[in-house]
Amino acid sequence: MKKQIMKRIFAAALTAASLMTAFSPAAAAVIESNEAAARIEQQMIEDIITTYGTQGAQADEAVQTLLHELHSADSRQGALWTDIMEYWHYVDTDLTVNIDILPENLPEDNSMALTVLGYQLNADGTMQDELIARLETALACAEQYPNAYVICSGGGTAKNNPDVTEAGQMGEWMLAHGLDADRLIIENQAKNTAENAANSYNILRQDYPQVDSVVMISSSYHVARGSLLFEAAFLQSASEQQSPEIHVISNCACAIENSAYQPENALRMEAGSMLQMIGSNQLAMEFLFGGRKPMI
Repeated sequence: MKKQIMKRIFAAALTAASLMTAFSPAAAAVIESNEAAARIEQQMIEDIITTYGTQGAQADEAVQTLLHELHSADSRQGALWTDIMEYWHYVDTDLTVNIDILPENLPEDNSMALTVLGYQLNADGTMQDELIARLETALACAEQYPNAYVICSGGGTAKNNPDVTEAGQMGEWMLAHGLDADRLIIENQAKNTAENAANSYNILRQDYPQVDSVVMISSSYHVARGSLLFEAAFLQSASEQQSPEIHVISNCACAIENSAYQPENALRMEAGSMLQMIGSNQLAMEFLFGGRKPMI
């Protein structure tokens, strides 16, 4: 009986191998075709980001042409990136940064979350003054909207203390200053703003499905880029997962200047973060840290 079972197993294995051999060329061709299409779409999206990221509104016509090409290749991606680029244009032309206080017309219920972006920790794991300033702004906003959740977002950045994270330290500070623990959401895995956004979306969709809007809280020089990354990543995640959208509806900032974030660098740095979001990390580093000459 044991020999018969072994013969059947061996025969089944041979049959399966024969089928794989028969169909693998066709299957391989389909896989190769899909991968080629994905690479082309990725290149199109890179071109959209880098074109706008080096020329801004002057590149509107070129960006629209690229969006049309992307839509022809993949209508879902075309629609997604049309929405993302409309929001990017809004951020760079019409976004108002609120200092210290939020507008009074935001949702009063628990459908809104206040998102506080982290900041590099000191080597020993303690928080720098700028991060505490962001938290003070967030606490004021949480008092202004007492039903909103508060997301503290940021991973481990302490050189000599790998056991702490930005979000962990931020959350402890918020609780120590009176925030109800039921309102606190911790996202402590992200290494950059793009990951802050993607991770926050997943947490909200999984554990807080009633939330459909967020408020961006950061330093004044960083609010525009943070808002762009969160809206873009939220739209991308919703499109990929075929799940409800979450939108950035407002912002609040502590007034802080940063010499690295001058207006002439804004587009380049936004483009770098957008490239991080789509996984084009080498090109992202060129934009974020190496600069890039305008495309003619």
